[in-house]
Amino acid sequence: MISEDLTLVSHAYRRYRLCVLFMLFFLIATLAMFFITRPLVFVMLAIAVLFHLFVLRPNQKAYTNAYSNANLKLTVCKKLGTDKILEKAHQNITEETLEQARLMPVHSEKGGAPLFRWEVSGTIKGVPVTLCDATIPQSFKLAAKGKPRVHFDAGVWAHITLPSDSGLHFRVLDETSVPTPIRMEYFANSISYENAPLEDEDLKSHCVLYRPKGTDQQPSYSFCKSLKSLMKYTPGYVAVSVHGSSMDVFIRGRFLTRALSLTEKPTEKTISFDPFPELSYLVDLARSVS
Repeated sequence: MISEDLTLVSHAYRRYRLCVLFMLFFLIATLAMFFITRPLVFVMLAIAVLFHLFVLRPNQKAYTNAYSNANLKLTVCKKLGTDKILEKAHQNITEETLEQARLMPVHSEKGGAPLFRWEVSGTIKGVPVTLCDATIPQSFKLAAKGKPRVHFDAGVWAHITLPSDSGLHFRVLDETSVPTPIRMEYFANSISYENAPLEDEDLKSHCVLYRPKGTDQQPSYSFCKSLKSLMKYTPGYVAVSVHGSSMDVFIRGRFLTRALSLTEKPTEKTISFDPFPELSYLVDLARSVS
């Protein structure tokens, strides 16, 4: 299985590198023409630009997509028991999913909508999970009467179906997961949720809790323990929404598609490197909801 995926990725990489070499030789030839016949240089530069736009870049994109597909297939998909990857389309995580989670604003004042990529859905240890990379536009103002600006919050979004209706509706956000002015304005405009102090001493130092008004809901000890384990492990910033029979988790700064070197030849080790080991922590977190 790995050898087949590696072969496909290697072929895409080889095509891309051949395009790079051709581009390099062509530019060297163009430079040589500068000393022979200058008018021809402009024609060759135009050809180089067209080659870059219509040959080199498409092959670069084809390689990165092939790599990401193979990497997810061998890691995240394997854990979730699926081989289906939605690169651009999305089925289980939509703008409505984000709105129901009520963790943050999910569109800008100018009508910008979230961008979803690389959606993977499956089941791990009996827990249904959907993951994707999400880029979420959020409007803010530097001053009360200032011009609206747009911030893009990007990371992994996970939607998890809990075994049963928890009866809970609370949000716990790392203060860095959503920029503070955006978060405070969003929840200040909410008629349903209020800020409340966290009872867990470790979490309260860098997290905030929002719960339905008129309730005394607090995350349980086991939930806080699992959440702290996740936060300690991940280099990203976590925001969690528990609402009834669902749990949504956003990890800012983490992505299912890992950074890729375009000069390094793909190997069995690199394409089988797990880009999102946090998945097992998410399952533990879901099981701790009570």
